[in-house]
Amino acid sequence: MKTACYGLIIFLMTLNCFAQTNETAITEKIRAQIRAQIQEDGSVINIVKSLKRFEPLWQAADNSTVKVSRNLKYGPDQKQGFDLYQPVVMPDTPSPILIFLHGGSFVAGDKAMYANVGYYFAKAGITSIIMTYRLAPEFKWPSGTLDLALQIKWLRDHPQQVKSGDVSKIFLFGHSAGAQHVASYIFEEQYQIKNDGVVGAILASGSVYDTAILKNDADPQYYDYFGRDPAKWQDMSVLDKLDGRKIPVFVASAQYDKDNFQYQAATMIAALYKRDKTMPMVKQVLDNNHLSEVFHFNAIDDTFGPDILKFIRSKSISVR
Repeated sequence: MKTACYGLIIFLMTLNCFAQTNETAITEKIRAQIRAQIQEDGSVINIVKSLKRFEPLWQAADNSTVKVSRNLKYGPDQKQGFDLYQPVVMPDTPSPILIFLHGGSFVAGDKAMYANVGYYFAKAGITSIIMTYRLAPEFKWPSGTLDLALQIKWLRDHPQQVKSGDVSKIFLFGHSAGAQHVASYIFEEQYQIKNDGVVGAILASGSVYDTAILKNDADPQYYDYFGRDPAKWQDMSVLDKLDGRKIPVFVASAQYDKDNFQYQAATMIAALYKRDKTMPMVKQVLDNNHLSEVFHFNAIDDTFGPDILKFIRSKSISVR
């Protein structure tokens, strides 16, 4: 009887192992297909196609260790909202807080499209906020920067509502247009709030650090945010405002980014090197395009996340 029971247990364990192996093989096949599709697309940005690729992997992800509080508000406008991602099991010591700002050429985008970012970092023990901000053409420069300041102020004023996070260790993570808003906040001190707790920033594929590109038929939607008055563009460039507070910066771009995003990253890196006489942390996210650079979180291989986590952890230690 015991021999039969042991045999049944071994059979069930083997069956379970086979099922897991088969599931892993299917997932790896999907991942390989996505990599091939990204390489084939090159620098083409297609939001519908990208979402269709990644949604099955997002849906299959196990997010049971993360608690999400959705549609919280940091301001009165309908776009001034955020989702909060915290570990289900509270950490012994409050974690750093990551605030993510999405892209969308300053005229589009929403926090709901980037839940994968919140899940990924919360699973890694980092309390995360995915925020939305007011959009052009109704709201122009510097509305994105002002909204980020409001979000940070909300955190500073409501620490009891973010029990897993340490409001004195805030990291800002912006992608595309969101990276421009983050750069504007960390370099243009007139927009910063007092005691903001910001100790680091990740700038991923920013679009308009250098506003000189607006003179050369840039993306038409950029003008919806920055306007069409050349006399004002120079004052909107963050590259002329790097003196002063030196918040640590991690600059990234994707292998298949369009030329402008790669130019903006290179220009930012060069400007920071000139200022500090040392390189900032830099990453080219291989095998990824402009959208998959952030869509791959919580879905596909870790080509960017571990470096961000190292950056966050190293800079958190330095401010103790």
